[in-house]
Amino acid sequence: MEALGILEKDYPNGKEAVAYIKAIDPRKFSRYALVLPRYGRVTSNAVECMNAAFLKLREYAARRLLFEVWIYVMRSFYERRTTAEGSIDLLKEYAKGRLSEFEREYGRYVTYNADDDNALVQTNGGVDQWIVRRHPRLSCSCYEPQEMQWPCIHVMSWCKGKGEDYLPHVDRIYFQKSLLACYSQAIPPVTEQDLVIHITCRAPKAAVRKGRARTVRIPNGGGSSRRHREYMYSCRTKLV
Repeated sequence: MEALGILEKDYPNGKEAVAYIKAIDPRKFSRYALVLPRYGRVTSNAVECMNAAFLKLREYAARRLLFEVWIYVMRSFYERRTTAEGSIDLLKEYAKGRLSEFEREYGRYVTYNADDDNALVQTNGGVDQWIVRRHPRLSCSCYEPQEMQWPCIHVMSWCKGKGEDYLPHVDRIYFQKSLLACYSQAIPPVTEQDLVIHITCRAPKAAVRKGRARTVRIPNGGGSSRRHREYMYSCRTKLV
């Protein structure tokens, strides 16, 4: 509630934003209002993404559901594989767009090489600065290369200043050939034979134990009172 007060008081259109948030059921977005800890326990972002993708399939019977899921997966495989095969770019679309932005902006930075493997990168005004290291693995104090596995704008400025190509610092997952390898296989459809369980499962036999219920007395340490636990009842069945 403190955050909503700050939003309402200090930000333009804050009152409208707070009214919009309060109109939404907290159980749909806030962890404190959930009965169980959902994310990380009973669900995750990946699970919710798949639930959204299969939203229209929930009312289908099991066999139809499996078939529709197979159609969805194979359609996705085909579309992504076809897109990669028809592309003449070396990198995937997202990586290419991001690195292209860096290429347009890296000229705003100045690089001071300490040696072949370490450098200081600053803005033209020298207000901000970052440290780039080559070993033991490529890193920058902005942490983008460590997180994204591609050169950040500071690393690109360093590479350009040394006359080196930055592509060797781009992880292979961002290349089109990796995408083609990922979607090169086909998934066989689910057949009726796959849904048949070839295991003979017989119903268990039940037998009623005769006599009175037996108890086990367990001392609690003091010896004055005891806890009784019934572990078998006369009406309880035993699986044979």
